[in-house]
Amino acid sequence: MRNNDYIEYNEVMLKKKTTTKPRTFKAKLFSFEYLLHDIVKWLGWWQVALWYRVKVKYDGPEAKRKIKGKAIILSNHVGLSDPFVLQCAILYRRFHFVVMKEIMTNKFIEWMYRRVFLSFPIDRDNPSHSTIRFLGDYVRGGHLLAVFPEGHIKKDDVIDSFKGGVALIAYLSDAPIIPVYHQRRKSIWRMTKVVIGKPFYIKDLVGPILNLEKIKEAMKKLHEYELYLQELC
Repeated sequence: MRNNDYIEYNEVMLKKKTTTKPRTFKAKLFSFEYLLHDIVKWLGWWQVALWYRVKVKYDGPEAKRKIKGKAIILSNHVGLSDPFVLQCAILYRRFHFVVMKEIMTNKFIEWMYRRVFLSFPIDRDNPSHSTIRFLGDYVRGGHLLAVFPEGHIKKDDVIDSFKGGVALIAYLSDAPIIPVYHQRRKSIWRMTKVVIGKPFYIKDLVGPILNLEKIKEAMKKLHEYELYLQELC
């Protein structure tokens, strides 16, 4: 998506908050919709824990508090195993993930990502209004959504700038953004370190009224905080 297109897209989404009635997707402790996911999660988490040996650190007491209700996890992206590591680090919550639609190459893989990994496909180059609106409504219902705002897997330790979609979802859902840094493991003999940061609300970062410039400002602040979490590893 060209910069001008992305600017226009953000402006349309901001206007739609006050003109579109939100849908309700209330989170449930148990649902047959999530049964397959829950079985795979509880049968497989210990294997992830043993292989990656996840060690969790926190940026102070506020970050140690359990994540309750609606929230958005913002994380750097170092590999295809990131969702498993994040789930292992925050085991007590059921995750939903945003994934690029290109990964769903056939119906079986699409079914697996949707039903087992509870993922939502998105066109990272041209996200639709309806997709962003749906994600905002879904998070508002009390769900936990994980987003990788760099938009791609990194092969080095440099954290690229963040795309503004997560700010729009947070604004539409009124949910806190919780930055998480996942350190790339240099060797299978080393532990995988995850640093969980404190929650941020968009209105606390840039004020109650959101516009394009404030989206950029918010993402810049979140990116700076992610670099700080990187230093804590």
